[in-house]
Amino acid sequence: MPLPRGLRKRCEDILARLTLPSPFTVEAFRALLEQHRGRPIVLEPLPVLGADVPCGLWIALPSVDVVFYEQHTSPAHQDLIKLHELGHVLCEHTGVLELTHLTALLPDLAPEFVAHAMGSGRTSYTTVQEQEAEMIALLLADLTGTDAPSTPASRRLADSLVHPVRTRRRWRRN
Repeated sequence: MPLPRGLRKRCEDILARLTLPSPFTVEAFRALLEQHRGRPIVLEPLPVLGADVPCGLWIALPSVDVVFYEQHTSPAHQDLIKLHELGHVLCEHTGVLELTHLTALLPDLAPEFVAHAMGSGRTSYTTVQEQEAEMIALLLADLTGTDAPSTPASRRLADSLVHPVRTRRRWRRN
């Protein structure tokens, strides 16, 4: 799937609407987004569920957003996963994770309470929503000083999405 034209600019424009915290941290961004949405956002490590599960997951419940992230990876990769899922939250992407798959992943979760759920795979960024979330994560990871993405798919996407010449950041920081 070819990358959507103007993806980076669209993501920069989304971020430009926010006053990003300074110093920038994932936790400070979570708090900003929580305030922006007017509802709690909780970051939780994914339970150990097996090999075929997403490395990140966003579940919108009636009164809280829950972002799950892979806990058995480096802190830099955890931050990238969190930023990716928070990118979905920021963009208000609609769910693409089937409820049957979700209940298999988290059997104690009552499906009727899930407004929508997004699961981010380990290797595929083939949808526009996944590409937007990953671009936002990469742009924000630059502010945290997080190392380059840790998976081959993320590195390929980063290589294709991020311009090699750095441009002046267009979004505001406190």
